[in-house]
Amino acid sequence: MRFINITTRPWSILGLFLFAAVLFSGCGDDDDDDDPTVTPVEDGLYIVGDASAFGSPSLNGNFSIARNEVFNGDYNSGAIAENDRPELLEAFAAISSTGSFTVRQINGSTTTDWGFGSDLAVIPASSEQDGPQVDFQRGSLVAGGSAITVPADGLYHIILDTEAGVLVVTPVAYWGVIGAATPGGWSSDTQLPSTGFSTSGMTFQATDIAMTLADYKFRHSGGWKINIDENFDNGAGVDPGIKVNTNFGGSPDMLVPGGDNISNTVTGFYTVSMDWTPGEGFAVTLTKTDDLPTFDYSNTNLGLIGAGLTVNGVAYTWDEGEDYQSSTPAVNGNIYTWNYTDVEVNTSGGGFKVREDGMWANINFGYTGVTMAGSAAADFETNGDGNFVPLVDGAVYNFTLEIDGATDLRTFTAEPA
Repeated sequence: MRFINITTRPWSILGLFLFAAVLFSGCGDDDDDDDPTVTPVEDGLYIVGDASAFGSPSLNGNFSIARNEVFNGDYNSGAIAENDRPELLEAFAAISSTGSFTVRQINGSTTTDWGFGSDLAVIPASSEQDGPQVDFQRGSLVAGGSAITVPADGLYHIILDTEAGVLVVTPVAYWGVIGAATPGGWSSDTQLPSTGFSTSGMTFQATDIAMTLADYKFRHSGGWKINIDENFDNGAGVDPGIKVNTNFGGSPDMLVPGGDNISNTVTGFYTVSMDWTPGEGFAVTLTKTDDLPTFDYSNTNLGLIGAGLTVNGVAYTWDEGEDYQSSTPAVNGNIYTWNYTDVEVNTSGGGFKVREDGMWANINFGYTGVTMAGSAAADFETNGDGNFVPLVDGAVYNFTLEIDGATDLRTFTAEPA
């Protein structure tokens, strides 16, 4: 199955009107002087240079508004609009190491080229919390600044903030899938390496990825976000900082930067591709190539973890080294059953998940990875992290988890204790 997403580079109303104007003028018999090779552009910022596919400003190489990752939860809940920070802009572009490019601003008849200032620095891989595991460039955004060069051919994530005056250029070393549905869990990416360099489009792909019934995300270069300005004042009562997501959630056919976890609903081995095309953004293709083998859960310890649990009158935490009521299952053929009795929950801790042996690199899943059952199933919902989220504070339940080792179908039954 193929999922296409073009929302990562939105079109403006002005741009559509400009296209309409060109189309209509091209239909007149008296307009012989029109040059059909001229691409109309709107006011904005563009990647221009011989290192890119764009020798002049093109709508396929412009910047679009980015999310400030500091506000991810507010974006995903709809509390603030996607265009909340128009000063924060991003673009993906395939850049060659043999040339250079600038950020060109079009403002009516005025053209300004922007580049790095004298404070340009190379930020070492993994030197910033949740940052990319590759070296990247960061410096002041300066009118007439240095033309931008890169050390190697590849796809680059280019970010700037016009108010903070910062420019960042980060290589997309690889795309990866990460999460409970993937072989590395939430601890490590299953990498999708590039299949080759081209300024007209690039593909990142891996085969035979085992995916279970759980949640996952896409991210590039092994990081969750890129820090633009960690001390930027966002206003009273709001966390400081400007950071840009390097991960996609939402759904395969509608990727959202920093969006909610994606649920995998069919187990199997997959070929996973992330295709990038200028002007269209990213398209994800997931093709199931084989079934997963029957899994033996006989020696698998599964317990509960999360601050939505109350144990001995105190809220559990997500950092507990031991999962609550962890045990191996009762076995009946390919059916494996775990029981959790007299479990008290709370509504303030963000919920809980099922986890193996106290480690996030092992099996772990929540509400989105199971079929809910039982008379108290409606007492739970989920959130952007796919957790079991209780709706009744202080309630006590008996839970039963049943997994079919042949299909990986997971049923979570909730009954009042």
